[in-house]
Amino acid sequence: MRKKNNASVKNKRIKKQKKITARLMRSIALIFFIAVSVITVAYYSLPEWVFYLNPAVRLYFAADEINSAYGTEEFSSILRDVEKGFDSNVEIYSEDGRFIYSTLDKDIEALPLDLSMAHTVDAKYKLTYKTTEGSVAAGDRGFLLKVYDSGNIDVDFLVYYLHCPGGERIEVCMQVSQVISTTKIDFIVTFSFLMGGLFIGFIALIFYLRRFSKPINKMCDITDRMARLDFSEKCPPTKLTEMTQLSESINTLSDALDNALSDLNEKNEKLQKDIENEKTIDNLRQTFISGISHELKTPIAIIQGYAEGAKMFYESGNSETAAQYCDIIAEESVRMNNMVMKLLEITKYESGAYETQRDDFSLKAMVDDWYERNFAILKEKEITAENEVPEEFTGNGDSIILSSVLNNYLSNAVSHVSGERKIICRADDIGEKYRLYVYNTGEHIAEKDIDKIWTSFYRADKSLSRSQGRFGLGLAIVASIQKLHGEDYGVENKENGVEFWFDIKKAD
Repeated sequence: MRKKNNASVKNKRIKKQKKITARLMRSIALIFFIAVSVITVAYYSLPEWVFYLNPAVRLYFAADEINSAYGTEEFSSILRDVEKGFDSNVEIYSEDGRFIYSTLDKDIEALPLDLSMAHTVDAKYKLTYKTTEGSVAAGDRGFLLKVYDSGNIDVDFLVYYLHCPGGERIEVCMQVSQVISTTKIDFIVTFSFLMGGLFIGFIALIFYLRRFSKPINKMCDITDRMARLDFSEKCPPTKLTEMTQLSESINTLSDALDNALSDLNEKNEKLQKDIENEKTIDNLRQTFISGISHELKTPIAIIQGYAEGAKMFYESGNSETAAQYCDIIAEESVRMNNMVMKLLEITKYESGAYETQRDDFSLKAMVDDWYERNFAILKEKEITAENEVPEEFTGNGDSIILSSVLNNYLSNAVSHVSGERKIICRADDIGEKYRLYVYNTGEHIAEKDIDKIWTSFYRADKSLSRSQGRFGLGLAIVASIQKLHGEDYGVENKENGVEFWFDIKKAD
């Protein structure tokens, strides 16, 4: 269930990231669409004077640079540099209107420091303007828009003029069509570079944000796990100092919560065990009281009756009969004591008060020991007892109480043996354990009784006389001891008899 929840959260996060990426891509596409639209509109819709701004600034700086070099030895070279660098034409007129320099005249290598000494240039190099369309400024310097009559085609020029300290007039001009096309190209290139820069910056921003979002998503995943009390995963360190500090804080919090939860679980388990033990002890107490009250009614009544009879016969002088009654009272007392001891034994095993003392022991020797101690009973009842347990089978457990399991099985077999009157003990190797079987010939156990015979005071054969001293507690003791060892036990009806079994752990 937890794995499904983790997969669901992860899928939701992936879907969310895909949506964000799609939005970013749509934003980029929208930006490019807007950029192309702006460029198209600007190229075809802006008024021409807008495109004069860039060349006007260039003409201004060109003229200013020429004016700064006026009267210096580098004037000619700077003039040529300005013409090439600013892609412009320069014409110089003297104070009296003589045409003394033109960019078109390639024969002029250098101008004199005093321009008034310069030779007049042939008029063929002069740009002859037909009309003056307008001016932006007046006085010593300003902008003019002039039309050059080339014969077939009129060419517009943007002119910036200034008056030098010596009275000369310098005009720096650019062809309008060339100005506009160049300006448009510059506009498109500049805008394209700007949009390219924005696009690259946008992509870089996405990667930079992902650099933050990836560890944040990882932290979110880990905090989600922490919310579900899963502290198995930790936040890895990152290249970002702040993120690393946050990761360490989350890991510290995770460890603290994990330790606190583990401690709480341990205490809770201990408390649960204590509660279970209390319930078990309470149930055992109730079972003990109800069982003992039920089973002691008959012997108490017998003792009371025989005590009154013994007293009566003793007072009448019949001491022999009184002595017989006293013997019966003693026997009943012994039976009552045995029954109470067996109940206490069951209570001890099931309450958890008894701790097993494990040791290694031979299964065959344990069976032989019982046969030897009960040889007289077996002989008296003409029972054939066989021990088929292999010599090498060595078990591990509390040999004292496991002997009690075997004793209860064999005592039960002696009580119920019939027919061929055989009792056979054997054992099988079932992996990490041995299974010890006790078989006796005789009648089968009814199916309705097989699951009940392990209950205290339950006797499947109600015909057994009280003189045999059986209370229905032996198999209940077997169940308690095997549960204490954590091993299985059971019974099966076999051909011509019944076979009980219990498991014993192998010795290391």
